[in-house]
Amino acid sequence: RANYYYTRNILFGLTQSVNTVSVHTLNTLGLEYSFDFAKNKFGLDHLVERYVNSNGTVLTDLGIWPLAMGAPTFGVTVREMSAAYASFANGGVYREARTFTKVYNSDGKLVLSNDQDSRQVMSQKAVDYMNYCLDNVVKEGTGTPADIAGQHVAGKTGSTTSNKDRWFCGYTDYYTAAVWCGY
Repeated sequence: RANYYYTRNILFGLTQSVNTVSVHTLNTLGLEYSFDFAKNKFGLDHLVERYVNSNGTVLTDLGIWPLAMGAPTFGVTVREMSAAYASFANGGVYREARTFTKVYNSDGKLVLSNDQDSRQVMSQKAVDYMNYCLDNVVKEGTGTPADIAGQHVAGKTGSTTSNKDRWFCGYTDYYTAAVWCGY
């Protein structure tokens, strides 16, 4: 029975939300590399390497549970997830999320500009593979309720034990969004 999950590929794991595939992939890539990539390339700033709570318990996101299963110490924000997923739609370029682009006064004069910092975080080959997988999630996997007729939609669902948290993060050709439901 254990070999059943190791014979599954990443496409199947993402499409059907098979968590053992995520764990196996994380183990293959390595905890340190994956943590660094999520925090420093994908902008998941709330990840912590080491945190000591008021009881003296040491918590870390440098582990399988927080990284492969989506259970980080302080969680991640909808804004962080939107910016991370936008990287797939942007050809592997990460751009900081922003609320506005420009503000003009009543005379049409620019009064505020909110330029984005951006950086290449993935190769085009990696982006193409991920986009194929995320397309599949919406076409025939756990994300089929997010399918919009006549619109390209790609993304990923996620949930925690007892559905305490539920996510959908994805994009169309025009917008990237992350939706979190929970308490």
